[in-house]
Order: sequence, then C-alpha cells, then structure tokens
Amino acid sequence: MATLDELIRGLLDRYAEDDGRAGPGLLRRLDDPALRTSQPRQSGGHAPPGSRPPTPLEAVHRSQRIKTEAIALGMDLRGSPHAQPWEKALRALPPNAEASDRASETAHLVGLWYSTAQTVLGLRSPSVYFAYVRCLVCGERTNYGRADEDRPRAWCVNDACVDEYTGRPGTRASECIC
Repeated sequence: MATLDELIRGLLDRYAEDDGRAGPGLLRRLDDPALRTSQPRQSGGHAPPGSRPPTPLEAVHRSQRIKTEAIALGMDLRGSPHAQPWEKALRALPPNAEASDRASETAHLVGLWYSTAQTVLGLRSPSVYFAYVRCLVCGERTNYGRADEDRPRAWCVNDACVDEYTGRPGTRASECIC
C-alpha cells in the first residue's frame, strides 16, 4: 500500500505506471483532454478493448470533486474556516493529518481519490458489485471486487464490518473471495 505522500505525489506531480513509465499527475490528466487515454492495451493504452473514453465532463467533474473535497478536508484537519487553494491544501494533507492524529483516515480518503482518478482515466478496471456473495466477516451482501492483472481482490464496503484478526473492514472476506 502506498503512503499518503506517494498518493499525493501521484495525484499532483508524477504518476508512475505499472510498466515503469512515468507521466504527469492524475489530476492534470483528468483536466487535460490530450492526456486522457482509453485505448486498448495492445495499442499502447490501458483500458480494455471496447471501453469508451471518459467524456470530458465526467473527467473534469471528478477532478473538481477531488479538489473540492481536498480543500474541505484541509480545512477540517487544520480546524480553520479559511480555505486554501486546492493544490496547497493537497500538499498540506500529510503534515496536517499527522498533527490532528487522523493519518489513517486521511490516507484512506486520498486512496479513494487516487483509485477514482485511475478508473476514470482507464488506467484501472472499475470495481464490480458481487450481488450474491456474502461477506465472510459480517454476513452482508456488501462485497465489491476488481480483477487487476497483478492482484485480483475483493472487499467489503459495510462500515460496521471489522475483521477481528486485522482490524480492517472485510479483509478475511477479501482474501477468501479471491
């Protein structure tokens, strides 16, 4: 799992792809239509064949939502009613999260933004809801999964689900479903 600093670096500065190539940050890719890709892997792209490229409004909407949430999270972590510019707010998240003792919560939220940006750009396949699979930890039908090439996985999205062995939501279910 990536650290909070690595996730923010991937969103803002440089996103390193699985094959070792690096490019601009994910938010810049969402904002710039020329940097978006959705070509089949055989043609040098990253999305599965037949997938549609994200519409300009969808990508920009996701980018704006991430930026707005970063500003709000920064204000909350600082305990200040004054907003910072979105880039400054994102860069200040790691020290502010440490100072407010909310590093794991902040890392989880930034990880969701990172994953969302990857999915919208076609760099990662979308997650799938398993309607008929019950979580082995909580027993609810709240499992999602993703069939990444390097690591197929599944997870429980039930907020009340906590694995007694790891203290994380639905991790035993995740390991067993895969």
